[in-house]
Amino acid sequence: MSDPTDILPQAAGPTGAPEGPGPSQIVDDELAAPRMVGIAGLMALIIGFVAVGFGLQDRAFAIGPGIGLLCLFAGLTGLIVHAFMEDEAALKLAYFSGGVTGAVAGTGVLFLGDWSVAARALGMVIALSALPLLLSVARGGTPGQSVLGLVPRGLLAAGSLLLAGGLAWQFILGERGDFESIGLPLALSILGAAYFIGVLGFLGWESELSFRAGWMATLAGLGVALLALVRSVLHESGVWQAQGTAYFVPAGYLIVAVSLLVAAAAYATVSDRPTLVVARRELQGFFYSPIAYFVLVSFALATWFSYQNFLGNLAEGRVLEPILNYYVVELFLILCLLFSVPLITMRLLSEEKRAGTLEVLLTAPVDEASIVLGKFIAAFIMFLCLWLPFMLYLLALPVGAQPGFDFRPLLSFGVALAASGAGFVAMGLLFSALSGNQLIAGALTLVGMIGLLVPYIMQFRLMETSGWGTVLGHISFLTGWESALEGKLIPRQWVFSVSLTVFCLFCSVKVLESRKWK
Repeated sequence: MSDPTDILPQAAGPTGAPEGPGPSQIVDDELAAPRMVGIAGLMALIIGFVAVGFGLQDRAFAIGPGIGLLCLFAGLTGLIVHAFMEDEAALKLAYFSGGVTGAVAGTGVLFLGDWSVAARALGMVIALSALPLLLSVARGGTPGQSVLGLVPRGLLAAGSLLLAGGLAWQFILGERGDFESIGLPLALSILGAAYFIGVLGFLGWESELSFRAGWMATLAGLGVALLALVRSVLHESGVWQAQGTAYFVPAGYLIVAVSLLVAAAAYATVSDRPTLVVARRELQGFFYSPIAYFVLVSFALATWFSYQNFLGNLAEGRVLEPILNYYVVELFLILCLLFSVPLITMRLLSEEKRAGTLEVLLTAPVDEASIVLGKFIAAFIMFLCLWLPFMLYLLALPVGAQPGFDFRPLLSFGVALAASGAGFVAMGLLFSALSGNQLIAGALTLVGMIGLLVPYIMQFRLMETSGWGTVLGHISFLTGWESALEGKLIPRQWVFSVSLTVFCLFCSVKVLESRKWK
């Protein structure tokens, strides 16, 4: 017997047509593809975790720890993608539990002193990877939406505690003059800063919570940096001496660096200054395009091959001090650097010209200088992000605990890398401003990068015949890198890079202003 409701007429809608589902009504997809990505990511994560675990215990497995590490990263990426696109509450809670477990377990591994450097470095990576997973779960959540809406506040609180605890610990070690034990508090400070700044970026400057937390972090970071500087001056003057021979080294400069980075990142996240607004817009554009991920993955693989080659030379005893020079100044890595910079900078202004959005951008309350500086800051941050795998691989270096190996030259190399990288990015930005074609801008930048590499080759032929060898040595960025890897920072070697940065930025502004003369 048929249901009586089957013969009842449907209610008419506003247009007179009966309401109800029609044959052509669009039905929401079941997110089958993202869930398949999540399943594949979970499988890759398990395989990578087992391979890396066996490698840390010197046990044989079907794949090596290097491939296992790549599987681990690929698996985490797949899970983050699925967590971001998933809307089912049960799966989001499962990802939330996994993220919390990863954050707690990864942070806990850092305190296990009997574990190897590689194991603790892996714990640091897992703790950092838990942040995007938790933020993906919190997407669209509100404070009233069960526990998921409280994730940003919880991550802000956790990041603040880790950051404050790490900095306080560094102050204590500075009083003792202890450098050997400063790695753990520094790692906690970096982890806390990553969580805190990551949540600020997730919430956006429009959020009242992000706005208040950002300004508090800005003021607190400047205050802590000033406190560390004053404490260092008091030690050097003899008014208030620490137990060690110096205070600024080992702890003072690290406290200042971490505090200023947190203050600068928090201010850049919540400020409404035109330059920083353009920088945030450009960074979003980077990570919404496939070029950023292509460059990051390619450079990570290049760094991995250089690292494997470096370990092989190290095992065969063909590496002398400074041993990091054999890792950084390596042909394959330099070639990848030559191609990476054009890929980062070629679209900065040329794409705006081609698409006709430059004029629209200039109708906003921004001037040419703000546009150039904002795009330069975004591209410079992207350039520095390329070198993150380089640092992560070195954290797991097997000889890290041996007395003959010193990580401190990495600090001077970081300064040298920032100085030379600023010149690379500014040059690429200028070529992008000169051309409305991305390919032409990229080709010009590549030629410019090769031109900056040529002085390193020519200086050896001219060193003994004339004074031009010294001039070329100051122009060559690789010569400065080699000096920095020896723990030396010679200011005159970076005059050319700083001058190149200022000159190219000035010319880029004038190129944009030239449209008024036409």
